[in-house]
Amino acid sequence: MGAELYQIASREEAALDTARIMVLRQSLGDQRCREIVSEVVFHLGDRLGLLAQAMAVGDAAEAQVLATRLASLSEQVGLADFARVARDLDHCLAGGDPVATAAVEARLMRLGEESLFEVMLYADQSAL
Repeated sequence: MGAELYQIASREEAALDTARIMVLRQSLGDQRCREIVSEVVFHLGDRLGLLAQAMAVGDAAEAQVLATRLASLSEQVGLADFARVARDLDHCLAGGDPVATAAVEARLMRLGEESLFEVMLYADQSAL
């Protein structure tokens, strides 16, 4: 009897709702759209770091607040998958399931890095 090994992807593709950014661009113009996307990406990155710290020290209440903020901010720039996983983390924290919480937190961190890169890349390229 042999053990089966499963390889888990260490990267996740970020799904970007480009229509959201196009609406921003049409209503605000290219320059202002890039500024807003950059600002939101900065805040998302900052909150991801704060979330990692809160999780490391076991502050579930603060982590829930941060997960909720991450979800609402990410939706503003078309990161629907990222927002969904942030809401999933909020629900896991509320339910008090440490195994699910750890898994969803790890997924959020993987997806977060890819999502932030993807939205910045798209905002810059679509302005050309």
